[in-house]
Amino acid sequence: MKKIKDPWIAKEKFDYTLKVKERLSYEKWVEYVDTHKDYFLWYEETEHGIDLLNNLHKVSHESKLKHLKTLNKMIAYAQFNVKKRSFEFLLSFNVDYGVISSTFNKKISNQHIVRLIDLAKFLDAYVLNNGKQIIDETFLEL
Repeated sequence: MKKIKDPWIAKEKFDYTLKVKERLSYEKWVEYVDTHKDYFLWYEETEHGIDLLNNLHKVSHESKLKHLKTLNKMIAYAQFNVKKRSFEFLLSFNVDYGVISSTFNKKISNQHIVRLIDLAKFLDAYVLNNGKQIIDETFLEL
């Protein structure tokens, strides 16, 4: 697992996200997270996300547009601890490129990879290390 750093979910391998041709379905992404609420929490459902949404009227138009991109079911936290305000990792759906990026706060475990593979399968996509190496069940057996 040491070789994996913040894997991606995409329908195809890529060198640069802007070169991705086949995009993930935003609707299926939302459906998956909504049906796995035991594990995921939308950013806008966190205390910080709620505060941001309630105070959007206080920021400039440019800032408002930037912040709105993080809301609307674009970011999902995995294993969010409300008391500690911490999470194991987050997934961010990039609507412009049709890919999902991940950011880990903990060492990536087999369980994390299994969750990502499950999501990728639901989206008919791949879990990718560095955009190029496919991570699947056989990877876990190594």
